[in-house]
Amino acid sequence: MKTRLTEAFGITCPVIQAPMAFAAGGALASAVSGAGGLGMIGGAYGDAEWIEQQFGIAAGARVGCGLITWKLAEQPQLLDLVLAHEPVAVFLSFRNPEQFAPAIRNAGVPLICQVQTLRDARQALACGADIIVAQGADAGGHGEARGTFALVPEIADEIARQNSQALLCAAGGVTEGQTVC
Repeated sequence: MKTRLTEAFGITCPVIQAPMAFAAGGALASAVSGAGGLGMIGGAYGDAEWIEQQFGIAAGARVGCGLITWKLAEQPQLLDLVLAHEPVAVFLSFRNPEQFAPAIRNAGVPLICQVQTLRDARQALACGADIIVAQGADAGGHGEARGTFALVPEIADEIARQNSQALLCAAGGVTEGQTVC
């Protein structure tokens, strides 16, 4: 299947693995990438030793890493640790990514921003996100009160309004192939 996402990342399956804190380790990220998706290590709360270990487990695989933005603000040196591993992408969630976007962009690494509201999407677009992941309340209980499939069209309209080339992906509420058709 060819999509803008598969072409941008050289993957064969248009799936980005959620970088779930401690559940998405190097073995899972490597397996997802090996199966044609975009595997992500869940660096979330910023345990540097764990992140290093998981990149070691995924050695040789094209994987990215996700971090919770408000936690990264408490330990900004973790971004340098992640970027040193040359991730295929950095995935930031749960706060304005503006503080970290320049370092990610300067490293030549694609920036994925998970958003829960239109305001969040505007912030992500303003700092040059390559991919916006619209996460509704039906994505593991995260997010605001809106479901993913109510949020996605609103963000798609904003991306078009801004004439942005950012890709849009949906998180949560996608249960089967019929859901995305």
